[in-house]
Amino acid sequence: MALLILGALMVWGQTVIQSLLNNFVTNLIHQYIKGSDGGQINELVTRILTSTSPVGLAVFILGAVCTGISIFGYCGACCNMKILLYIYAILVGALALAFLVTFSVYFSRKDEIGNKAVEMFETSVKNYQSMEANTLDSLVVGLISPPLQCCGVDGGSDFKNSPNFWKNDTYGGKTYTNIEYPVPCCKMNQNYAISDSTCPGQFDDNNSNYKNGCRGPLKELFLKYMDYVAYGLIGAFVLLVSKDKSQ
Repeated sequence: MALLILGALMVWGQTVIQSLLNNFVTNLIHQYIKGSDGGQINELVTRILTSTSPVGLAVFILGAVCTGISIFGYCGACCNMKILLYIYAILVGALALAFLVTFSVYFSRKDEIGNKAVEMFETSVKNYQSMEANTLDSLVVGLISPPLQCCGVDGGSDFKNSPNFWKNDTYGGKTYTNIEYPVPCCKMNQNYAISDSTCPGQFDDNNSNYKNGCRGPLKELFLKYMDYVAYGLIGAFVLLVSKDKSQ
């Protein structure tokens, strides 16, 4: 049942995710979104759901299958019907094989899966304009870069020849002109406030992250949470099998 709920949230839970995301990005929003109608957040949630929906759908289907299998087991045990218990054992065996194949593929291709998250972020980097522009891609870059202490995909050089990058920006009530790199490349505190007032007027190793790309940290973080999902599914299967042995 827990898998059903988790999968449904990952595929269709826009309202829940939007509520959680609104709480998470409140500090960032206060810094540069004035009078926002929430449209950017809705778009960001849609993008998140788009990226998680394949995994969410798989989790939802798996939850439905596990629930169905459990029903066979409980009915067979309660009614002492051997035919249902045989069916239950066969289904558990088939599910075990499916688990083995699925997780073998996942753990052998984690690098490719992580690259998909990086590719999505790379699209936002290419389309980044400024914090003042208040676009979806600017929000994505502004949300991800400071906590990961990074800039661009492979560093600030990603913005050097970008036709979309605005050299003038307004952030935290201050206006900056002719900046070399985006404001999110500055070091910020947990409230998304710029830590050193010399940035973005000038960028150096002490006041910014302009030399650090987000490719590695983002990929590592994404795969970390994907591993949580994978291990959670493995735990659910072990629980299902343990119930089988107790019956």
